[in-house]
Amino acid sequence: MLFCTDTAWDRYGPELLAVAPQLADHVITMNGDELVSDADLARVTIAFFSGDAWPERTAHFISACLHAPNLQWLHTFSAGVDSPVFAEFVRRGARLTTSSGSSARPIAQTVALMILGLSRDAPAWMRAQQQHLWAPHMGEEVEGANLAIIGMGPIGEETARLGQALGMNVLGCRRSVSGDEPCETLTWDGLPRLLAWADYLVLALPLTNDTRDLIGAAELALMKPTARLINVGRGGLIDEPALIDALANGRLAGAGLDVFATEPLGADSPLWDMPNVIITPHNSGATELANHRGAQIFIDNMGRFVRGEPLRNEVSSDHVGGGTIAG
Repeated sequence: MLFCTDTAWDRYGPELLAVAPQLADHVITMNGDELVSDADLARVTIAFFSGDAWPERTAHFISACLHAPNLQWLHTFSAGVDSPVFAEFVRRGARLTTSSGSSARPIAQTVALMILGLSRDAPAWMRAQQQHLWAPHMGEEVEGANLAIIGMGPIGEETARLGQALGMNVLGCRRSVSGDEPCETLTWDGLPRLLAWADYLVLALPLTNDTRDLIGAAELALMKPTARLINVGRGGLIDEPALIDALANGRLAGAGLDVFATEPLGADSPLWDMPNVIITPHNSGATELANHRGAQIFIDNMGRFVRGEPLRNEVSSDHVGGGTIAG
């Protein structure tokens, strides 16, 4: 029995039935904010947490899944599964798959937006526009600048391609190098060198026990005072107070932040008012096309599930828990 939103079923039901005809008469949908009965939830074995449920219907959908005692498999539109709720599903014995890669393009495009926005001081233009001021200023070009990317998954790889298209010098960093990365890539041992080299540092990796507080005061001290830091991974990758201190005291030129240690970002955070910071509310990958690509991954996985084949993007128990739910 499949559990999904009414929106997802209306759009993708025919495709799902094409790969799994046995779903006919075996689907329970979440209709708006209506409660799903315990009897129906007891029949659910597969759940599709689709992008249309984020964020307004997320709590309702996830709560229903947590009350489905026979759930065997949960597929989520998100790439990151560091939220403790995903660890709970795995603890209960459910298989967990993601739509990793589906939002890589819009997230990488947001990184490019932040790079260009910081290089040209777009926040100053926006402030001047709000005050109806004609205030030209000198900007920078990014051609020839050094772009360092920590995390060479789908987001990091797409960011590297965009950086190269902008004429930037691109270096990547990841735990182990596969050899098919789109740019020269270092292992973790090269991180100090990378930090000192970067004009723009992009974090595009998941939050794990090994990556929490990856960038702290010591790492920030290795960076050029003219460098900018962009985070589209998870807020917990950065020691936020150390970042605020570096930005406030001129030890870092700017930051583009889509993710934060606590979300939503508190109204009293100094980051809101810093003139050298671009803030987006953890939705750098939120596009209709990204949601569609995520659904296509689930449809493909449904076919694999029916045929008894390995599922795409299946997550092991040691890669879940410890952060936020989106992204």
